[in-house]
Amino acid sequence: MNWSGRTSVPDARTGGATDWAGSEAVYVSAYRQLLRVAFVLTGSGAEAEDVVQDVFAKVGPRIAELDDPVPYLRVAVVNRCRSLHRRVRSAPNPQPPDDAVLDVGLTELRDALADLPIKQRTALVLRYLCDLPDSEIAKILNCRLATVRSHVHRGLAELRIALADSKDA
Repeated sequence: MNWSGRTSVPDARTGGATDWAGSEAVYVSAYRQLLRVAFVLTGSGAEAEDVVQDVFAKVGPRIAELDDPVPYLRVAVVNRCRSLHRRVRSAPNPQPPDDAVLDVGLTELRDALADLPIKQRTALVLRYLCDLPDSEIAKILNCRLATVRSHVHRGLAELRIALADSKDA
């Protein structure tokens, strides 16, 4: 600890000390929500944990400078998931173990969400999982309000079709 009672950690980039004060409280309060967002966007618990941890590791030293760190962290998690999605777009989807018991409805929903384009999926997750208004979603996706409404509308339409097809099969 330094003279002010704040914890300092050496910064590998600058060689100096970086202040992590306040980051633990934010981590504890926001971790579960950010993990849910990352999980729905990536489809993998391990990847979601990695994304959230990476974001906290990157933003942690500057967290005291942010007026409201949770929305900033949410945007960072969404952007990291989108970046990850671009890199692993063609990666195979691993199958769960044979002895795993999964709710069929949730499995179908997860698969249908995974088939949506990333912006539609992100808009749906932010709207229905995070309960964000369209204006916040537009800022996160860097698009207009009408585009957000279009992503949500088209995403819901595709989900309805995909889920109806899975019931028929």
